[in-house]
Amino acid sequence: MNSRQRIDARAHISSKNVGTTSSIDTLYQQGSARIRFPSVAPSAQPSALQAVLINTAGGLTGDDRIHWQGTACANSHLSISTAACEKIYRSHGPDARQQTTLQVDNNARLEWLPQEAILFDGSRLSRTLNVELETSAEALLVESLVFGRQAMQEGIDNIAIHDRWRIYRNDRLLHAEDFRLNIQDQRHIQSPCVMHHHRAISTLILVNDKSSEWLDNTVQQIRQLAKLHHQCVQVGASALPHRLVVRVLATDSYHLRNFLLPCVAVLNDGRPVPTVWNV
Repeated sequence: MNSRQRIDARAHISSKNVGTTSSIDTLYQQGSARIRFPSVAPSAQPSALQAVLINTAGGLTGDDRIHWQGTACANSHLSISTAACEKIYRSHGPDARQQTTLQVDNNARLEWLPQEAILFDGSRLSRTLNVELETSAEALLVESLVFGRQAMQEGIDNIAIHDRWRIYRNDRLLHAEDFRLNIQDQRHIQSPCVMHHHRAISTLILVNDKSSEWLDNTVQQIRQLAKLHHQCVQVGASALPHRLVVRVLATDSYHLRNFLLPCVAVLNDGRPVPTVWNV
Protein backbone atom coordinates (compact mmCIF):
# COMPACT_ATOMS: atom_id res chain seq x y z
CA MET A 1 0.00 0.00 0.00
CA ASN A 2 1.35 3.41 -0.98
CA SER A 3 1.09 5.79 2.01
CA ARG A 4 2.79 8.73 0.33
CA GLN A 5 0.62 11.85 0.24
CA ARG A 6 -0.18 13.10 -3.25
CA ILE A 7 1.48 16.37 -4.30
CA ASP A 8 -0.99 19.12 -5.26
CA ALA A 9 1.00 22.33 -5.68
CA ARG A 10 0.89 25.58 -7.63
CA ALA A 11 2.76 28.84 -7.89
CA HIS A 12 2.30 32.06 -9.88
CA ILE A 13 4.67 34.92 -10.63
CA SER A 14 4.00 38.08 -12.62
CA SER A 15 6.44 40.84 -13.57
CA LYS A 16 5.97 44.56 -14.06
CA ASN A 17 8.12 47.24 -15.65
CA VAL A 18 9.95 49.66 -13.38
CA GLY A 19 12.00 52.08 -15.47
CA THR A 20 14.90 50.10 -16.95
CA THR A 21 14.22 46.93 -15.02
CA SER A 22 11.46 44.45 -14.24
CA SER A 23 10.30 43.52 -10.75
CA ILE A 24 7.74 41.34 -8.99
CA ASP A 25 4.13 42.35 -9.48
CA THR A 26 2.37 39.40 -7.82
CA LEU A 27 3.62 36.18 -6.21
CA TYR A 28 1.63 33.18 -4.99
CA GLN A 29 2.90 29.83 -3.71
CA GLN A 30 1.07 26.74 -2.49
CA GLY A 31 2.25 23.30 -1.40
CA SER A 32 5.68 22.18 -2.56
CA ALA A 33 5.84 24.77 -5.38
CA ARG A 34 8.25 27.60 -4.58
CA ILE A 35 9.71 30.52 -6.55
CA ARG A 36 13.01 32.18 -5.69
CA PHE A 37 14.79 35.20 -7.15
CA PRO A 38 18.60 34.94 -7.36
CA SER A 39 20.77 38.02 -7.44
CA VAL A 40 22.02 38.87 -10.93
CA ALA A 41 24.91 41.02 -12.07
CA PRO A 42 24.04 44.50 -13.37
CA SER A 43 23.71 44.74 -17.15
CA ALA A 44 23.72 47.51 -19.73
CA GLN A 45 20.53 45.99 -21.18
CA PRO A 46 17.15 46.43 -19.47
CA SER A 47 17.16 43.86 -16.69
CA ALA A 48 14.80 40.87 -16.67
CA LEU A 49 13.15 39.56 -13.54
CA GLN A 50 14.75 36.16 -13.02
CA ALA A 51 12.56 33.58 -11.31
CA VAL A 52 13.70 30.09 -10.29
CA LEU A 53 11.11 27.38 -9.70
CA ILE A 54 11.63 24.79 -6.96
CA ASN A 55 9.61 21.66 -6.24
CA THR A 56 10.53 21.02 -2.60
CA ALA A 57 9.07 17.50 -2.85
CA GLY A 58 12.10 16.53 -4.95
CA GLY A 59 10.18 15.15 -7.91
CA LEU A 60 6.84 13.87 -9.18
CA THR A 61 5.27 10.43 -9.26
CA GLY A 62 1.88 8.90 -10.02
CA ASP A 63 -1.11 11.22 -9.43
CA ASP A 64 1.06 14.17 -8.33
CA ARG A 65 -0.05 17.53 -9.74
CA ILE A 66 1.92 20.74 -10.05
CA HIS A 67 0.86 23.94 -11.81
CA TRP A 68 3.25 26.74 -12.71
CA GLN A 69 1.93 30.13 -13.89
CA GLY A 70 3.87 33.10 -15.21
CA THR A 71 2.76 36.51 -16.51
CA ALA A 72 4.93 39.15 -18.13
CA CYS A 73 2.88 42.33 -17.85
CA ALA A 74 3.16 45.12 -20.45
CA ASN A 75 6.72 46.34 -21.14
CA SER A 76 8.29 43.88 -18.67
CA HIS A 77 10.73 41.01 -19.11
CA LEU A 78 10.36 37.77 -17.17
CA SER A 79 12.81 34.84 -17.31
CA ILE A 80 11.75 31.59 -15.63
CA SER A 81 13.97 28.58 -14.99
CA THR A 82 14.22 25.71 -12.50
CA ALA A 83 16.75 25.15 -9.75
CA ALA A 84 17.44 21.60 -10.93
CA CYS A 85 16.22 18.93 -13.32
CA GLU A 86 12.70 17.81 -12.42
CA LYS A 87 12.61 14.08 -11.66
CA ILE A 88 9.67 11.92 -12.73
CA TYR A 89 9.70 8.74 -10.66
CA ARG A 90 8.08 5.34 -11.14
CA SER A 91 4.29 5.50 -10.98
CA HIS A 92 1.95 3.09 -9.22
CA GLY A 93 -0.50 3.59 -12.11
CA PRO A 94 -1.73 7.15 -12.78
CA ASP A 95 0.21 9.92 -14.53
CA ALA A 96 2.20 12.64 -12.83
CA ARG A 97 0.71 15.90 -14.14
CA GLN A 98 2.50 19.17 -14.75
CA GLN A 99 0.60 22.16 -16.11
CA THR A 100 2.29 25.39 -17.19
CA THR A 101 0.28 28.52 -18.06
CA LEU A 102 2.08 31.58 -19.40
CA GLN A 103 0.77 34.99 -20.43
CA VAL A 104 2.76 37.69 -22.24
CA ASP A 105 1.31 41.19 -22.67
CA ASN A 106 2.17 43.79 -25.31
CA ASN A 107 5.82 44.87 -25.52
CA ALA A 108 6.74 42.20 -22.95
CA ARG A 109 9.04 39.20 -23.22
CA LEU A 110 8.91 35.92 -21.35
CA GLU A 111 11.47 33.12 -21.39
CA TRP A 112 10.43 29.66 -20.20
CA LEU A 113 13.77 27.91 -19.66
CA PRO A 114 13.38 24.96 -17.28
CA GLN A 115 16.18 22.44 -17.00
CA GLU A 116 15.59 18.93 -18.32
CA ALA A 117 12.99 16.59 -16.86
CA ILE A 118 14.53 13.18 -16.09
CA LEU A 119 12.20 10.21 -16.60
CA PHE A 120 12.91 7.12 -14.54
CA ASP A 121 11.86 3.63 -15.57
CA GLY A 122 8.16 3.07 -14.88
CA SER A 123 7.32 6.78 -14.93
CA ARG A 124 4.19 8.29 -16.48
CA LEU A 125 4.04 12.01 -17.31
CA SER A 126 1.25 14.16 -18.69
CA ARG A 127 2.51 17.69 -19.29
CA THR A 128 0.77 20.71 -20.81
CA LEU A 129 2.13 24.10 -21.85
CA ASN A 130 -0.44 26.82 -22.60
CA VAL A 131 0.81 30.24 -23.73
CA GLU A 132 -1.22 33.41 -24.48
CA LEU A 133 0.55 36.28 -26.28
CA GLU A 134 -0.62 39.70 -27.34
CA THR A 135 0.36 41.32 -30.67
CA SER A 136 3.80 42.70 -29.80
CA ALA A 137 4.69 40.10 -27.18
CA GLU A 138 7.69 37.77 -27.41
CA ALA A 139 8.29 34.36 -25.87
CA LEU A 140 11.11 31.81 -25.90
CA LEU A 141 9.90 28.37 -24.82
CA VAL A 142 12.11 25.36 -24.10
CA GLU A 143 11.15 21.89 -22.84
CA SER A 144 13.56 18.94 -22.60
CA LEU A 145 13.27 15.27 -21.61
CA VAL A 146 16.00 12.82 -20.61
CA PHE A 147 15.34 9.07 -20.47
CA GLY A 148 17.11 7.75 -17.39
CA ARG A 149 20.51 8.69 -15.97
CA GLN A 150 23.14 7.18 -18.22
CA ALA A 151 25.89 7.81 -15.67
CA MET A 152 24.02 5.39 -13.40
CA GLN A 153 23.51 2.97 -16.32
CA GLU A 154 19.75 3.15 -15.92
CA GLY A 155 17.71 1.38 -18.57
CA ILE A 156 14.25 2.40 -19.74
CA ASP A 157 11.81 -0.45 -20.27
CA ASN A 158 8.48 1.17 -19.46
CA ILE A 159 7.53 4.85 -19.65
CA ALA A 160 4.56 6.83 -20.95
CA ILE A 161 4.66 10.50 -21.94
CA HIS A 162 2.08 12.94 -23.26
CA ASP A 163 3.39 16.45 -23.95
CA ARG A 164 0.78 18.98 -25.14
CA TRP A 165 1.58 22.51 -26.35
CA ARG A 166 -0.92 25.24 -27.24
CA ILE A 167 0.29 28.75 -28.15
CA TYR A 168 -2.22 31.54 -28.85
CA ARG A 169 -1.61 34.98 -30.28
CA ASN A 170 -4.42 37.52 -29.80
CA ASP A 171 -6.73 34.65 -28.79
CA ARG A 172 -6.09 32.81 -32.06
CA LEU A 173 -4.28 29.48 -32.15
CA LEU A 174 -0.75 29.96 -33.51
CA HIS A 175 0.93 26.65 -32.69
CA ALA A 176 -0.30 23.27 -31.49
CA GLU A 177 1.42 19.95 -30.98
CA ASP A 178 0.92 16.72 -29.08
CA PHE A 179 3.85 14.41 -28.42
CA ARG A 180 3.15 10.89 -27.18
CA LEU A 181 5.68 8.20 -26.40
CA ASN A 182 4.77 4.84 -24.88
CA ILE A 183 7.76 2.56 -24.38
CA GLN A 184 7.13 -0.97 -23.09
CA ASP A 185 10.45 -2.56 -23.92
CA GLN A 186 14.08 -1.39 -24.02
CA ARG A 187 14.17 -2.30 -27.72
CA HIS A 188 11.48 0.31 -28.44
CA ILE A 189 13.72 3.22 -27.43
CA GLN A 190 16.50 1.80 -29.62
CA SER A 191 14.26 1.40 -32.67
CA PRO A 192 15.12 3.63 -35.68
CA CYS A 193 11.46 4.67 -35.92
CA VAL A 194 11.30 5.74 -32.26
CA MET A 195 14.42 7.15 -30.54
CA HIS A 196 17.19 5.32 -32.43
CA HIS A 197 19.51 5.17 -29.38
CA HIS A 198 18.93 8.84 -28.51
CA ARG A 199 18.29 9.38 -24.81
CA ALA A 200 17.49 13.11 -24.69
CA ILE A 201 15.15 15.38 -26.66
CA SER A 202 14.25 19.05 -26.65
CA THR A 203 11.84 21.44 -28.35
CA LEU A 204 12.49 25.17 -28.58
CA ILE A 205 9.99 27.70 -29.94
CA LEU A 206 10.61 31.41 -30.34
CA VAL A 207 7.54 33.58 -30.97
CA ASN A 208 7.96 37.21 -31.99
CA ASP A 209 6.83 39.80 -34.54
CA LYS A 210 10.14 39.92 -36.45
CA SER A 211 10.25 39.71 -40.24
CA SER A 212 10.40 36.42 -42.11
CA GLU A 213 13.92 37.38 -43.24
CA TRP A 214 15.04 37.68 -39.62
CA LEU A 215 13.54 34.29 -38.80
CA ASP A 216 15.20 32.70 -41.85
CA ASN A 217 18.59 34.15 -40.89
CA THR A 218 18.22 32.85 -37.34
CA VAL A 219 17.36 29.38 -38.65
CA GLN A 220 20.58 29.41 -40.64
CA GLN A 221 22.53 30.28 -37.49
CA ILE A 222 20.95 27.33 -35.69
CA ARG A 223 21.76 24.98 -38.57
CA GLN A 224 25.38 26.15 -38.63
CA LEU A 225 25.56 25.56 -34.89
CA ALA A 226 24.11 22.06 -35.33
CA LYS A 227 26.94 21.16 -37.72
CA LEU A 228 29.41 21.61 -34.87
CA HIS A 229 27.57 18.95 -32.85
CA HIS A 230 26.47 16.63 -35.67
CA GLN A 231 28.11 13.49 -34.25
CA CYS A 232 25.98 13.39 -31.10
CA VAL A 233 23.05 15.67 -31.88
CA GLN A 234 20.42 15.79 -34.64
CA VAL A 235 18.68 19.12 -35.15
CA GLY A 236 15.76 20.32 -37.23
CA ALA A 237 15.01 24.06 -37.43
CA SER A 238 12.14 25.73 -39.27
CA ALA A 239 10.90 29.29 -39.73
CA LEU A 240 7.10 29.45 -39.64
CA PRO A 241 4.74 32.45 -39.53
CA HIS A 242 5.59 34.48 -36.40
CA ARG A 243 7.69 31.70 -34.90
CA LEU A 244 10.82 29.60 -35.14
CA VAL A 245 10.76 25.93 -34.13
CA VAL A 246 13.82 23.82 -33.24
CA ARG A 247 13.75 20.05 -32.54
CA VAL A 248 16.75 18.34 -30.96
CA LEU A 249 17.67 14.67 -30.51
CA ALA A 250 20.84 13.90 -28.54
CA THR A 251 22.64 10.73 -27.52
CA ASP A 252 22.60 11.85 -23.89
CA SER A 253 21.86 14.80 -21.61
CA TYR A 254 25.49 15.99 -21.69
CA HIS A 255 25.50 16.51 -25.45
CA LEU A 256 21.96 17.91 -25.38
CA ARG A 257 22.98 20.61 -22.95
CA ASN A 258 26.19 21.35 -24.87
CA PHE A 259 24.00 22.22 -27.84
CA LEU A 260 21.26 24.00 -25.89
CA LEU A 261 23.65 26.46 -24.22
CA PRO A 262 24.70 28.24 -27.44
CA CYS A 263 21.33 27.62 -29.12
CA VAL A 264 19.40 29.39 -26.37
CA ALA A 265 21.90 32.27 -26.50
CA VAL A 266 21.19 32.70 -30.25
CA LEU A 267 17.42 32.68 -29.69
CA ASN A 268 17.69 34.91 -26.62
CA ASP A 269 19.36 37.93 -28.25
CA GLY A 270 22.79 36.85 -27.03
CA ARG A 271 21.79 36.46 -23.39
CA PRO A 272 23.11 33.19 -21.90
CA VAL A 273 21.01 30.58 -20.15
CA PRO A 274 20.12 31.33 -16.50
CA THR A 275 22.97 30.90 -14.03
CA VAL A 276 21.21 27.97 -12.31
CA TRP A 277 21.85 25.86 -15.42
CA ASN A 278 25.55 25.93 -14.54
CA VAL A 279 25.22 25.18 -10.81
